[in-house]
Amino acid sequence: MDNRIDLNMFRQIMLSDEFEDISRDLNKFDNHDCHFYYDESNNIRKLWLDEDDFNAPIDSDFVLGGVMCIEQPQNTNVDELKSQLRLPKSANELKFKHISKGKDFLGCLSEPKVKLFLQWLYQSDLYVHYSNINNLYFAVVDIIDSIDESAFVPFIFQIKNELYKIAVSNYHDFYQLLKRHNYPNIVSGSIASFYEHIIGFIDNIDDPTFEMELLRQYLKQGRKQHKLIFLQDNLEKTILDNYFPFYLRPIGVFCKARHTFDNEYFIENQFKKYELFIGNSKADNYSFVDSKDNPLIQVSDCIVGLLGKYYTYINRLSRQEEYEMFNAITTTQRSTLKLFAQVIKKSEDISKLLLHSSESLYEHEVGAFIFNRALEIV
Repeated sequence: MDNRIDLNMFRQIMLSDEFEDISRDLNKFDNHDCHFYYDESNNIRKLWLDEDDFNAPIDSDFVLGGVMCIEQPQNTNVDELKSQLRLPKSANELKFKHISKGKDFLGCLSEPKVKLFLQWLYQSDLYVHYSNINNLYFAVVDIIDSIDESAFVPFIFQIKNELYKIAVSNYHDFYQLLKRHNYPNIVSGSIASFYEHIIGFIDNIDDPTFEMELLRQYLKQGRKQHKLIFLQDNLEKTILDNYFPFYLRPIGVFCKARHTFDNEYFIENQFKKYELFIGNSKADNYSFVDSKDNPLIQVSDCIVGLLGKYYTYINRLSRQEEYEMFNAITTTQRSTLKLFAQVIKKSEDISKLLLHSSESLYEHEVGAFIFNRALEIV
């Protein structure tokens, strides 16, 4: 087995995007000494089809990320932050649990220590970065990506979004469809039936939108195929064997930066299985450390923990609830939400490449609405 991986592929895929030129953004990171620090949230390690449901909550997005700095940051005194937070004497490192006991995102926004942490982070020389993975979206998009039809490419994200909406609104029945067809290993003789059943969900919609009709036509192309490139020859009942590729991605994209990860022994073992290169040079721009010895990994734990709560929250939010939220939250929650949005906006202003998300357009639109409204809070 070839165990060599050229991490340049992540950058080359992004540079080949005919709709967006990111070369200038990449130069920002290539021409400065940048250091990325990482922790993760909602790491289920593996996603598979169990008896009646997936093995883990499907609406809790995996988030890998933390903070990054450019050159030598001046205003990043973590000891001062710890002093302000008044950590218990038993705490030998800062963790998300020390700033919030909230069960959900809105609960976190009520916590005084979350506000204090966000104020410190906003005023610091640190920037937030992350990759967010919506597990359900990740699980179903191969249904679209396996269809060999180029005519619909300009609408591909809208089509994927419509499929995701069907999967969410018909969750139990959609899951049973996946299970009946031994997803993600659909035998050639079942391809037509599989796509026909998905079309059946659209047939039950009284007044389908233009985008939903596009999905219908795209699925009709799929049912004609005799092979599905991404939905055959996979591990049985396994959607995601591990999150290893998402650890590789930022190392390849920000290939001249340094990357420091919190110890994650399962992932470290995955790294040891491969020879990692950036072009012709062996990749040596990453390391794993004990968070107890690295204050900025500890800061990363806090912001990623909050991001994990945030993405779980918006996954469960309807359009109506999205609008009602701003009337229902308290003054404290509103001011903390604005700080949260300001922290993210501060990073986005440096480069949108810092904020990577594998999610549906619906989830993206909900998040954009909340952030834009939050930034307008006075």
